[in-house]
Amino acid sequence: MKKSILRSGALFLAGAFAMAAAYTVIPQQQAQAPVANGNDKFSMVTVPILETFNQEAVFVLNNLTGVLVGSVINEQTGKFTHRYLHNVAADFNTGNTPEPKYAIVTGPVNLRGSGGVQPAYGVIYIAELSSGAVIAYAFNRPTNRNAGSTMELAKLDFFQFADSVGK
Repeated sequence: MKKSILRSGALFLAGAFAMAAAYTVIPQQQAQAPVANGNDKFSMVTVPILETFNQEAVFVLNNLTGVLVGSVINEQTGKFTHRYLHNVAADFNTGNTPEPKYAIVTGPVNLRGSGGVQPAYGVIYIAELSSGAVIAYAFNRPTNRNAGSTMELAKLDFFQFADSVGK
């Protein structure tokens, strides 16, 4: 009985030592998350472009007009070189709504590219209260070919979170 207790203790210590060694050897990944902030006039979010989260785009939604504008900083020049533009008010049909109410968040989604175009690693989700809908938007990763141009966002899909309010 004494030998089995000692053996169990030795196994426990060996396991604890192996786990501590693995913890120090395996690289730890830092927790990172997109950022969102805003008020009743505009909202601002960041969206990861790469899976490594080391480059991101920034988007500003004008809550009064429903226009979403974004850009990416070039890592070599430190300048905003890529621009994105989309009228989300048209997607929500808020033309007759006196004061549309938007909410915007982002999240990582690994979409597949096609035709040599690589989508960004993140997606933008925008909700609008009077329509009761949420729409997901994707955008392409910046390349040297599209630097300086204004690129459109792609509407991926939508779902209804509530019945239409105020229409």
